[in-house]
Amino acid sequence: MRLHVLYRTRPGQNRKARPDFYSRSVALASLRRSVEESGEAVRISFVADGGLPDELAGAVREGERVHLVSGGSAAASMRACVRVAEGLAREDDGDVLYWLAEDDYLYRPDAVASLLAAAAAIPEADYLTLYTADGSAWFATHPSQPSRDVPSLPGGPVEVHGSVWDRVRGTTSTFGVRSRALREDGWLLRLASRAGSPIDGATWHSVQGMEPYSWRHLHRDLAPRRSVRGVGKVVVKPVMRVVVNLASHRRARAGRVLVAPREDLAMHLEVGLLPAGGDWERLAEETP
Repeated sequence: MRLHVLYRTRPGQNRKARPDFYSRSVALASLRRSVEESGEAVRISFVADGGLPDELAGAVREGERVHLVSGGSAAASMRACVRVAEGLAREDDGDVLYWLAEDDYLYRPDAVASLLAAAAAIPEADYLTLYTADGSAWFATHPSQPSRDVPSLPGGPVEVHGSVWDRVRGTTSTFGVRSRALREDGWLLRLASRAGSPIDGATWHSVQGMEPYSWRHLHRDLAPRRSVRGVGKVVVKPVMRVVVNLASHRRARAGRVLVAPREDLAMHLEVGLLPAGGDWERLAEETP
């Protein structure tokens, strides 16, 4: 199996709280180190929403392609990245795993090798991730998006490359997808992000064939803003929630599977989301 990384980035920074050791250049360097330690020939491309940030302007190596897109928001940027990946998947021959990566993750040196080993050992996995956020508190306070459990793999958890992998109900917008699933699911990955933020719960519930929105609470948690656009979203969101719920039924028949290691092999560089265990600050300091 070949791995193609689509590294999504943009100029500027958002307002998320970051740990002291946060750096986009270090994040990219950690991925490159993990790729090198895997010993595999991994292709890296950049998806630059509005251009490359100054931190990464000199980080593109010879032979690496930069896809310029115009998204503007997190959801629109993700959709643009999916479109780029879909185009590549239509051109690529054979079994390719596309790793759609946001630019604020720190990778363990063994992360890429573990990812590829899991993809080979768990052929039923359509999607793979290296990081799983605990969204239970958020789901508990937002009745419009109830959290739904997924069963374990048919044969139970699988130990691969020193990590135990099993099905999970969701992840973030940083994930791996097999070329076949991408060609068939690209439309839904893009559609699910149009029902309003946060998009992760809707994306991963619908892709795995589960209705992400409660029919009883379709009009809850709309988070309206005092603007014409904000009022418009209040009107459109419930409609899009219905559309995404119905679309999820098509994936129920496909039986899509998302798997992750029990212990995170990558970290989302955002305060409040840092996974337990692992000396991530030291890892950042030791990343060349």
